[in-house]
Amino acid sequence: MRWSLALVLALGLVAQPALAQGKTKTSVADEAVAALEMCEAFAKGDVLAVDEAVSAGWDAYQDDSESPFIRSYSAGREIPGIGWGDMFALVESYPDRTLGYCRIDVADPKGQGDKAIEALAALDGYAGDVTTESGGTYASLVGTSDDSLLITHWDAVGFVIQLTILTPKPASSE
Repeated sequence: MRWSLALVLALGLVAQPALAQGKTKTSVADEAVAALEMCEAFAKGDVLAVDEAVSAGWDAYQDDSESPFIRSYSAGREIPGIGWGDMFALVESYPDRTLGYCRIDVADPKGQGDKAIEALAALDGYAGDVTTESGGTYASLVGTSDDSLLITHWDAVGFVIQLTILTPKPASSE
């Protein structure tokens, strides 16, 4: 009886890697797009961005503010297939517009960086230039439907997503 129990346990351990492979794994490109989408939520001034980030596995929080017109946020998370990402976001309120800024830095990224940058550059809503040089892939993009600017790169130094969005405020009726 003990021998059969040991055999069942041994077979379970052998089968475990095969079972684990059946799980859906996301690609580096998918993870980069998800990271950008999180950055967009912060840069657009979404009041639920911290909650959304926490739900997505980020350790996210609002930083102390130096002004009633400035909100800043920090977050960190292991981005599967890429590495540890540190996020900083800033939302500045001006009389007629809001400036949103978000940056994610991954030092020592792993995975296929060219695929991540190509996926970001191919997103609907962005257009611009992608270049590969000295082992790195770089993109400079603009929003096609809003005033957003996106710089992203993956090279020997790291992986970066840097997003700036200017959003006009609705005119007040006086």
